[in-house]
Amino acid sequence: MTKVEWCDQYYIGNDRIDREHQAMFELVNSLQRAIDCGESMQVLGSMLDVMAQHTIAHFQHEESLMRDHDYPGYARHKQCHDRLIQKVAKLIKEFQQGEAIAMQSLTKFLADWLKHHIKGEDQKMIAFFQSNHAKHDVKMPALVASYAE
Repeated sequence: MTKVEWCDQYYIGNDRIDREHQAMFELVNSLQRAIDCGESMQVLGSMLDVMAQHTIAHFQHEESLMRDHDYPGYARHKQCHDRLIQKVAKLIKEFQQGEAIAMQSLTKFLADWLKHHIKGEDQKMIAFFQSNHAKHDVKMPALVASYAE
């Protein structure tokens, strides 16, 4: 079973983005629980749809922030988002064709991707916003530390 645990190192200091990330962690975990319980292809398919919608909306939010602040890493970050969407679409197609192993691959892939992407690209993005005193609900580092208390 793949389970992804939210921990303080994933907080980036933007309340909305942090909530969206936490929701993505829970969606991955819910999908894994459904797989482990032997839910039907229909139920799993519906869960994948919800996850895809949430992920696309989250990426659009991040990409909008990056454009609004002329983030120099925008192209690279968007490319990471686009590659994830392509990979997930491929795994969903395999799942729809009856390859149950694709679901296990998908949850493992998503769990790993989330952890690395947040700690890498997303934290670089927020550091840029903070260094340029962005005003889109970005918390300064001292407030980020308060989450751990």
